[in-house]
Amino acid sequence: MSHLAPLIRDLAILLATAGIISAIFQRLRLPVVLGYLVAGIALGQAARRWSVISDFPNVRLWGELGIIFLMFSLGLEFSFRKLSRVGLSSVGTALFEMASLFGCGFALARFGLHWSARDSVLLGTMASVSSTTIILKTLDELGLRTRRFAEAIFGVLIVEDLVAILMIVALTTLGQSRELTGLLLLGSAGKLLLVVGSWFLVGYFVVPRLVRLAGSRGGEEMLTVLATGLCLGLAVLADQFGYSVALGAFIMGSILAESSESHRIEELVKPLRDVFAAIFFVSIGMLLDLDQARLWWPEALALTALVLAGKSLFVSLGALITGQSFRTAIQIGLGMAQIGEFSFIIAGLAIVAGPRQELLYPMAVAASLITSFTTPLLNRVSHRVAHRLEYQLPPSFREFLNRYAAWCLDRRADRERRGEFYLRLFRWVCCGIAITVIHVVLAEWLPFPGSLAVRWLLAAMASAPFLWAMLRVFDRPMPAFGFGLLTVIWLGLLSREFFPTEVAAPLTLGLVAVLVLAWTRRLEGAYRWFEKELLSGLSGDQPRSGRRADIIRGLAPWDAHLVRIKVHPNSEVVGFKIKELGLRSRFGLNIVVIRRGLRFVVAPSPELPVFPKDELLVLGTDEQVESARTFLEHPPGLEEDFDPIEGFELRNINVDPGSPLVGRSLRDCAIRERFGAMVVGIEREGKRLLNPDSQALILPGDALWLVGEIEKIEEFRLEAVTPSGTGNPG
Repeated sequence: MSHLAPLIRDLAILLATAGIISAIFQRLRLPVVLGYLVAGIALGQAARRWSVISDFPNVRLWGELGIIFLMFSLGLEFSFRKLSRVGLSSVGTALFEMASLFGCGFALARFGLHWSARDSVLLGTMASVSSTTIILKTLDELGLRTRRFAEAIFGVLIVEDLVAILMIVALTTLGQSRELTGLLLLGSAGKLLLVVGSWFLVGYFVVPRLVRLAGSRGGEEMLTVLATGLCLGLAVLADQFGYSVALGAFIMGSILAESSESHRIEELVKPLRDVFAAIFFVSIGMLLDLDQARLWWPEALALTALVLAGKSLFVSLGALITGQSFRTAIQIGLGMAQIGEFSFIIAGLAIVAGPRQELLYPMAVAASLITSFTTPLLNRVSHRVAHRLEYQLPPSFREFLNRYAAWCLDRRADRERRGEFYLRLFRWVCCGIAITVIHVVLAEWLPFPGSLAVRWLLAAMASAPFLWAMLRVFDRPMPAFGFGLLTVIWLGLLSREFFPTEVAAPLTLGLVAVLVLAWTRRLEGAYRWFEKELLSGLSGDQPRSGRRADIIRGLAPWDAHLVRIKVHPNSEVVGFKIKELGLRSRFGLNIVVIRRGLRFVVAPSPELPVFPKDELLVLGTDEQVESARTFLEHPPGLEEDFDPIEGFELRNINVDPGSPLVGRSLRDCAIRERFGAMVVGIEREGKRLLNPDSQALILPGDALWLVGEIEKIEEFRLEAVTPSGTGNPG
């Protein structure tokens, strides 16, 4: 008699079936994820009729590991630094789309299906959240990850996931209290900010050093075990706090992305991710019971139609409103017509009574499966659809949209003055999170012996450097006074964890007075030490080539953007000079930066040859980049990891009528020779010229778009463009 656990036999059947069907789908040039879903549907039907799968609950448990590793890998690829630059466009698009879909879903359930208000809230919430894992995996398999619209989709998905977590917390609270107030929702959002912020602060201070030690002294085995343990550990911690395990895995991935070992970790966990992700998608397909389809099929089709039409429409509108071009907005909308894992979680919340509880989950699964099939098709045809729709617009309206997108781009580019304030505000919030965590831990969690007064004194001593920073972070009178007052109120509320209000108020004022008058220098030194150690844990772990001030801007003007292309050692272009490749004449592309080993060549000379393993940063539209990619990367081979090109940016500079540049050609201005920067675009009277010829003249009022090192571009702006500048570009 066999003593083999049923789970092992089930996994053997599951993975073998998934492998065979996905191989067929790959041969048909269809996304592999669709093969996994079809395999799951087939296995689910077989399991219900012939008991092919005997331990389905454990299979679903392994599938949950797939979500964890998928989100962990996503965090590794997109670090918190990139998340901090998601931008107002993605935030605005996500909020507009989610609010619109929630309203449509609520209306469908309330007035179309005649459900109760609670059930309608649940359906509206389900319809508003897209599937991060399915969409990103589809973009990967279709080779669209570097497209401009794909970058925007990722930003919207990040915001969606964060809002979805807050929605899940709110719905869970609704199920427990049977009422949901604005104050309760605000408290849930504050708790989420506090918990996630503390994870980032502690993680950034500890994890990069630990990973650096493991990477330098241990082998790949130790690094794999450590990274997997950290990922699962934070996922478990997130579950303990009542949040999704996917959130914890994603945050740990984004923390590890700041270490020098991030690329090694990404490669090491990739096999784990692929195996468990396959189990996850198969298990989702197995949830669909075709024999019971007649009970929920009309509602599932209605939800699917709402998702496909509503997301395509409202995501596109949100992207247009927030300044994306018409073509990009349509591609974003078509690419996000999907629901997935968060909708399953929302549907599983037991906050509805009666038959709706058994109906919502298969509705969500069916809608997710159908939209999983349509997602790759919509992404594949999105460019053609957007192109055709754009040229169906009246010329005047199309010109208005172009001017509006250019205006929004100018507003986003002019962030220097506001950026300093936002940076100070970010520091103030981080310090506030630190002192809150210290007070809460000492007041409630740690079984520290002693009275509450002793605990308050320890909390005050531990949080004093951060409190000093909150009081001194703003240097202008009005912000300093306003945020200083908020700091005192914040500290007073935290002190109420230890004392009554009448005692906490004078103690808080006395502590603030002592900090300001007596301990300023000591606390400043303590805070500077902490900040230095925190930053050294981040930037100190980066490779030498990565120690730059900012990562290069992902989006360029209009429909062009910056894309990295890696030259394969066996490519036919190796050894040829840039001018001999004819990228501008053949494909309309400009090579603006070449990374060669640890060196960066900005605005490379046409006489520079292309070497094996060069990394080219090119500027062009999606069509231009894709047409040149095969030419540069052929023959296909195993790709090697490259660190991103950093320290450069794309900036527009307006030419003053009295500028010494006026009336001169780009070649005569010698911008490349003097400042190491390249003019990649000219905007003149609403018309745009991408990658202009070197003989193009500069006229008064032109807006020059330059790519180069941040400091050099600023030097160019100060010395050459303004009439008061002292430099002479000639």
